[in-house]
Amino acid sequence: MADEPGLIPGIYIYCDRWCERCAFTSRCLQFRIETEEMESSNALLNFDALNLKFWQEMGDALVRAMRLIREIAAREGLNPDDLLKETVFSEPPESLQRDAREHPCANAALLYAGMVNEWFAAVDELPDMEESLLTHPPPILDEPIQVIRHYQYFIYPKIVRAIEGRLRNKETSGTEMEDDVCGTAKVALIAIDRTLAAWSVLYPEYPSKEDSTLAILLHLDRLRRSVEVVFPAARAFIRPGFDG
Repeated sequence: MADEPGLIPGIYIYCDRWCERCAFTSRCLQFRIETEEMESSNALLNFDALNLKFWQEMGDALVRAMRLIREIAAREGLNPDDLLKETVFSEPPESLQRDAREHPCANAALLYAGMVNEWFAAVDELPDMEESLLTHPPPILDEPIQVIRHYQYFIYPKIVRAIEGRLRNKETSGTEMEDDVCGTAKVALIAIDRTLAAWSVLYPEYPSKEDSTLAILLHLDRLRRSVEVVFPAARAFIRPGFDG
């Protein structure tokens, strides 16, 4: 099966583990192995095309999310450049001796996961909410909520793994390990990007929770910028199949 034409070697190494939303399942060996009963190739290709359209729409939402953050900064009298300087999670000098789970970026990712739970719990307590938003979302919010929930606990372990690799790499430098660090960090950044896009869709839907939604957006934006500072080469990493 590994020699089958059309499969992309190693595409599953730096993916986001969301096969149901992947646009390349028909070309992924790991998906083939993990799926006991495969549909026809045409059905898989149609499935991939639908998912590609979904992520293109979420990409447009990310552009809107970045515009929204800039507009909010302008409204609050903040210069975007000053916002970057003030919000990047600085790496402490002794970080090489610290456990990766105590790194500021890892802490920020873990804090975000808790913020998500608090936000949904607060929305469910609104007077006009008859059913839980998580179990019975309105159709227009179903897909962004899926994105938020899928990546809620995904970002933290990816950041921790990237930091652990970075710390090891400082003591035993190697191109292969450095590539793995950048690839892992890039997957974390992509998850943050997509999550930002999803929250930008929810932002106008619950005006009474505007402040808490804004806090999440700004927190994610700070985390995104921080990861880019700690892993400056991550965005340039080429993931097999996805980026080239």
